Amino acid sequence: MVGIPLVLLNVRRASGVDDPAFGPFRLRERQLNTRLHRRGERTDAKFVAEGDLVVVRALASGHIPELILCDEASLPSLTAHADRLSDTTIVVADEATRRSATGLAVALSVVGLFPKPANVELDDLLANNDRVVALAQVDNPTNVGAIVRSAAAFGFTGLILDAESSDPYARRALRTAMGTTFDLDIARVTSSATMFAALRERDFETYAMTPSPDAVALDDARPGPRIVLMLGAERSGLADEWMQAAALRVRIPMATGVDSLNVAAAAAVACYGLTRRNG
Repeated sequence: MVGIPLVLLNVRRASGVDDPAFGPFRLRERQLNTRLHRRGERTDAKFVAEGDLVVVRALASGHIPELILCDEASLPSLTAHADRLSDTTIVVADEATRRSATGLAVALSVVGLFPKPANVELDDLLANNDRVVALAQVDNPTNVGAIVRSAAAFGFTGLILDAESSDPYARRALRTAMGTTFDLDIARVTSSATMFAALRERDFETYAMTPSPDAVALDDARPGPRIVLMLGAERSGLADEWMQAAALRVRIPMATGVDSLNVAAAAAVACYGLTRRNG
């Protein structure tokens, strides 16, 4: 094939819109990451990275794709990661074929299918990270992705999710996070009581975000060296159990008539504010 860098192996052109290699790209999130996967009974879950930036950041973080779909112009940018692509099938396709394969309105230049990494254990996450975000019932993947991006931008390196929060490796979450997901240690918990016991044991300060007027203003918070920022669902906020376990309830001061921000926007403001005061 003319124009294919010699260091890239297993490169071929798509046979058409029905190329069998495209099957995984057409799967829904619950097919890529089934209930059995979420319960730990299967370990072959996948994630789809959409866009050249997300794919390259996945490669740079050590993830090895099973399949890449791309345009020919993107092949040279993959050569820097050729050592991770020796067993990867790379399919080159035109714009219309890529759009059909992914179901996206925009034909992205690069899309990759990767094995999904296992979550880390909570104890390991807490041992290796001093700034952590914890999410409860944040079930919108776009919000989760935006929170991940803000967390990474402001030096938070761990993410704890409850059972109801969306998967940060879902397509929309990864796109919104712009590949910063790969910079965070991620743990999922099924028992909030167990989580809070572990946080206390490791001397974490827990900050619960709330619009309640009797909460401490973010500007007045004085975080210590180990902090967990806790955020809840858009409408209902954090459950009473989380609120009662928090060391401090924190609000973002707002103009009269505005009572709250979108959870992703609140996360960005809070991550910045706590980091600035933490030093």
